[in-house]
Amino acid sequence: MAAGAGDPPLGLVAGDGRLPFVLARAARAEGHRMVAVAHEGVTDPRLAVEVDALSWVKIGQLKKIAAAFRSHGVTKAIFGGGLAKGGALRNARPDLEIVKLWVGLRHKGDDQLLKAIAGWFEAHGIAIVEPGELLRECFAEKGLIAGPKPVPADLEEVARAVDLCRALGKLDIGQTVVLRDGMVLAVEAMEGTDACIARAGEILERAVVVKMLKPGQDRRFDLPTIGPRTIEVLTEAKARLLAVEAGTTLVLEREEVGRLARKGRVSVIGV
Repeated sequence: MAAGAGDPPLGLVAGDGRLPFVLARAARAEGHRMVAVAHEGVTDPRLAVEVDALSWVKIGQLKKIAAAFRSHGVTKAIFGGGLAKGGALRNARPDLEIVKLWVGLRHKGDDQLLKAIAGWFEAHGIAIVEPGELLRECFAEKGLIAGPKPVPADLEEVARAVDLCRALGKLDIGQTVVLRDGMVLAVEAMEGTDACIARAGEILERAVVVKMLKPGQDRRFDLPTIGPRTIEVLTEAKARLLAVEAGTTLVLEREEVGRLARKGRVSVIGV
């Protein structure tokens, strides 16, 4: 995905967390100019120093995003970071375009809406491309990624949680399941992975967490992602293991993930 001389800038629809920063730096490392559109109350304002131009919108303002990109000549864009998590939706200001997309959906899950949004952008001259092309070295590998080596009982728990993740993913519910001794403590919904883990920690300690790509999920959006904050939440919830899907999950700031996993005695593995 390296840029050539004279190529138009790459657009970034920025959500929360560290992923927009990692994407912006990776894009610049490959020679791209980066034009970002950030979301009020969601995106970290410090992103401004990592990009060539930054505009602000409220969640759901598709026309404003497209206008910002067109003003800079953007013809390709990527999505990075979550949007519809926690209380963020209370500050949304959906425009008529996204309302029409929502009303027209037969099944109103996350993935279907995001695909419809991508189609809308493409109809307006902006192709949505996979962010993973910029982050090939960030994908999780199979085996131990960080922290102590898991015991066989933990791996048995992981196998059950993987089956549950796939079943729930087919229903477009979420990417994360938390188990303890075969019991389901929490399933991710709109609150996001961190809140799901924290909720499970209020029920029982020493849980096993599994996070996976939904079967058939469009990889242009919401790739499973973990980073230092994930490990902090796991430690606070006194979880013992996090398993992620190798080859589809992004591991951000890996050195810090390793340090925090060792400190918190949390095993992180790829399956």
